[in-house]
Amino acid sequence: MLRLLLSAIGLTELLSPNTLIDRTEQLALENPDDCELRSWVAPGARIEGLLILVSMWRSDRSYSSLKQFLGVIGLLALVFPRAYVDYGSQLAYTDTSDCRWKPWVYVGTRLVGLVYVLIALDELRND
Repeated sequence: MLRLLLSAIGLTELLSPNTLIDRTEQLALENPDDCELRSWVAPGARIEGLLILVSMWRSDRSYSSLKQFLGVIGLLALVFPRAYVDYGSQLAYTDTSDCRWKPWVYVGTRLVGLVYVLIALDELRND
C-alpha cells in the first residue's frame, strides 16, 4: 500500500510537478499568488520524483533505506514543524515574508512527520 502511494507521488512529481506544486500551494497558503517560487523548484521536484521511484523499485534494500530516510526527515518535521516549514520556504520561495501559511500547515507537518517516523520504526523493527 505504501509503495503504491509513494509511486503515485513520485510519478506525479516526475510527470507533472507544476500541477502538484500549484495544488499544494492552493491548499497550504493563504496567498499563493503572492509567493514566487525559485526557478529550480519544478525541476527539483522532477528529480525528487525520479529518486523516489528508483529507490522504491530498484531493490528491497533501497526501498528500506528510503523508508529509514523518511524517518529522519519525519523526526525533524515532528519535533520542529515551524522551523521545518520556514526552512523549506526559504529554499523554495524568493521572498518568504510574502508567504502566509494557513494555520493547519504546522499541525499537518507534525502529523506527516509522525507518520514518517512510524514508517521508519516499522522498517527498523522488520530488519
